[in-house]
Amino acid sequence: METIRTHLLDTSALVKLVVDEDGSEKIRKYFMDKSVFWTTSLCFAEALGVLKVKHFYRKEITKEKYLSASEELVAHLRNGSISIEEVDITQISTFNEVEKVSKSYSLDLADAFQIITMKKGFPSSLQRDSETIFITGDSDLAKAAINEGLRVWDCMSEDAPGKLS
Repeated sequence: METIRTHLLDTSALVKLVVDEDGSEKIRKYFMDKSVFWTTSLCFAEALGVLKVKHFYRKEITKEKYLSASEELVAHLRNGSISIEEVDITQISTFNEVEKVSKSYSLDLADAFQIITMKKGFPSSLQRDSETIFITGDSDLAKAAINEGLRVWDCMSEDAPGKLS
């Protein structure tokens, strides 16, 4: 029986699901083959912002692609293939931890928030083969998460995780 894994998709992974760019094929194949994916509200909002920039400012995607990619992201939430999970950043103790991680690794607060969510939120109770896999295309974020003891797949420089021993 295969262990069910949970997966945290960061902003770069969310965008790769809906727009063709380096790493998209690997992310999509993995996404179609696995279950239990989630993200934070900050990552979801950032992904919509990235799509906005790709269309309105960089002219990398058409208006139709911008709208369809945005709709696809929302549909993943609507149909439950991706859920939003996070710790409460309004708690001063949580924000202090986020700020500490941000300063330690020169990360923005949204990236540090993901690390704290994995360390303090529901994923922190999952162990061994069930431990959440943090999926990112940001090598600096991947390194910080690894330094914080998290299981990470850097989809830009590594093959997709296979069966764990």
